Amino acid sequence: MIDLFLTAYDPSDLPGGSVDPLGFERGYLHLADKILPGLTNVAGRPRYFALLCAGIFLNQEDETLPPRELMKRRQDTLLRLERFWALANVLAADSGDSGGVRGVTYARSKVEEITRSGSSRVDARYALLSRQVQYGAIGMYGSVADGMRYLNRDTFTLTADLGEVAAEAFLEESEFPPSLKAAVLGDEDVSISTLRAWGERAHVEAEVGPIESKCLHDALHSNPIRSRTVALLKRHPFKNGESELERLARIQRVVESDAEDQDLSEALRCILAYEQCYRLALLALERLLWLSRRPEFAARVSLGELQADPVIKLVSNDLPAAVGRFQRSLDQGGTEQFRRDLDRLQDVRVFLELAAAKADDTREFILEVMKRHTDVQRGKFDRGRRKMPWLEVNEGKVCLTMTRAGGLHFEASKPDDLAPHPYRLRAADAMIAASAKGAIR
Repeated sequence: MIDLFLTAYDPSDLPGGSVDPLGFERGYLHLADKILPGLTNVAGRPRYFALLCAGIFLNQEDETLPPRELMKRRQDTLLRLERFWALANVLAADSGDSGGVRGVTYARSKVEEITRSGSSRVDARYALLSRQVQYGAIGMYGSVADGMRYLNRDTFTLTADLGEVAAEAFLEESEFPPSLKAAVLGDEDVSISTLRAWGERAHVEAEVGPIESKCLHDALHSNPIRSRTVALLKRHPFKNGESELERLARIQRVVESDAEDQDLSEALRCILAYEQCYRLALLALERLLWLSRRPEFAARVSLGELQADPVIKLVSNDLPAAVGRFQRSLDQGGTEQFRRDLDRLQDVRVFLELAAAKADDTREFILEVMKRHTDVQRGKFDRGRRKMPWLEVNEGKVCLTMTRAGGLHFEASKPDDLAPHPYRLRAADAMIAASAKGAIR
């Protein structure tokens, strides 16, 4: 009998290649939704939203066609437009920089190919990414565009008040050439000079026009929680050298006494505590991986030897207090918005409480961390098979397994050596900047 299911460590809303050795990512995504719902870290180039809408808008097929056929035609048109747009970005960039276009390596290779051939025309029949639907505009920006009311991703239809407006604005304000429209719709070629000139106006980093900007502003503020967080981000931009968590901590102190933003204050307080616990727990696992790789231990380090390790001691000393702060942030939060669906954090909370309770016994603490890692890995699947842990205990010694695929390539000795989860601030800031012109209309 084949046993197939999704677990808390392999949720359907995470990328298949997600590396999450202690199972913190599901809780992190839930907390990120408490402050910036609907956004993602990868959707950080605002021009993609209008591009998506334009690709759907261009294909005004007879709507009497079967829905599946109509959706496929619109998707094919969008994919061709995206490939032409990627080429236009590369052609228009003086330095060869694409400004973050997905699949730019493929587009550069195509440009180099046509340059060598001396051709004056180009078509869109080339591979942009290994799987363009999953990793291009549709996969990376489609769900965000859906949540921001640009489109209905299930049917590939645009909203009248936002999606259609954004599409027309992108095409008009970038002066979309008629010959390029014919090439997109007919799967034909277009003049390279035409494509380059359009790329200068439609570049991913080019300043968007006033109507496209207004659409971005309306989309960004279509969710009331996101709108309030965006207002705070606008008032409290990054300071020089400031980390994302430092910025969030600064904002939390500002809104702590603001009754209207208590839910945001509670969410930010929880995020800060969660990330401290995450980095401490991960530091313990990374330390085990690092020591197990050391030649003097011959890929095996005894539990007894770990009792004197300064990094393990640091984690053992600091984790109980950090877990206490995390517990209080959950238990003392009183707003309905913050408390909604907090059970999604229960899995991590239980692990942290167990680990903190055993922190004064190095051996038991290490075994608890490794047990968590083993449970998380076995809850994931790769090509239909359960993933295996990176470490195991054999005859009282911690050793690497043959399947280990993770771990740092440098020695981490303190929590600050490990990156926290990113909370979508860069994507929000990019949309704020692109929508500034629209905010004053």
